[in-house]
Amino acid sequence: MSRVVNIRGSVVIQNMNLALESVKECELDVKIENNRFVFNQYDYNDGHYKKEEIQKVETLYTQKFNVYIKNTAIEEQKRVEEEKRKVREEKADLIIANAKKQGYTLKKEVREDNTIKLILQQRVY
Repeated sequence: MSRVVNIRGSVVIQNMNLALESVKECELDVKIENNRFVFNQYDYNDGHYKKEEIQKVETLYTQKFNVYIKNTAIEEQKRVEEEKRKVREEKADLIIANAKKQGYTLKKEVREDNTIKLILQQRVY
């Protein structure tokens, strides 16, 4: 006696590429519908162990998604640091240019961690 077995996963898929990779790696008959892993086929025997298979796919997807989130956070942090560095450089250049207009010379420039220290000396004529 065959019938349709419909088993739905509990994890909501947020990254479809990672979900497709997870399904391919597990090589199971699990499909994706409405951002969830789903098994929908005929025959009760096929559906007997499908909850475990869906959980396997979900755990693999969750692991991949967590790594993806960490990598994204690291890239975002690097981007923010780079923007801050550019702003510091622009401010230092602007300060040096304004100081030269007012008759100062750059005596010493010290760069430590995230700070730029400028020592200016006034020109004496």
